[in-house]
Amino acid sequence: MFCKNCGKPLDDDAKFCPNCGVAVSASAAPAADAAPAADPGGEAVVREGLCNRVKSKLFVQNGHGVLTNRRFIYGKHTLAKIAAMGVFVNLTKGEYEFDIPLSDIAGIRDGRQGVSKTIIITTKSGAEYNFYFTDREKWLADFRRLSGC
Repeated sequence: MFCKNCGKPLDDDAKFCPNCGVAVSASAAPAADAAPAADPGGEAVVREGLCNRVKSKLFVQNGHGVLTNRRFIYGKHTLAKIAAMGVFVNLTKGEYEFDIPLSDIAGIRDGRQGVSKTIIITTKSGAEYNFYFTDREKWLADFRRLSGC
């Protein structure tokens, strides 16, 4: 389950979101492998997974994306050092960073980061967000279908 307010993953028995404090109700978004909510007016997860935000030509932020029938939620991964290995490893899905309501998406187009194809989301305010997704084509199809772009 995910918090309907901030998108942070929740324990199945959570009463309140540990990130934003909102009371958890039965309408919290289900896990990605669960069936969408039966309530057509409720928020349901359509797709989730690895989502790296391209912030510049030299900087890519590791993260996690959740696409619902209402918005796209992005959270950056938290990195921790494993002393025995001496390397950095993604340990968690990380903290909620921002979300983009689907109604605020003005356009979706192809982008690039090095040799990798990305998806660039443009909002009605003119802000652009560039993301690398695993299963990019599936994400792109869902974004276009849900946003109408």
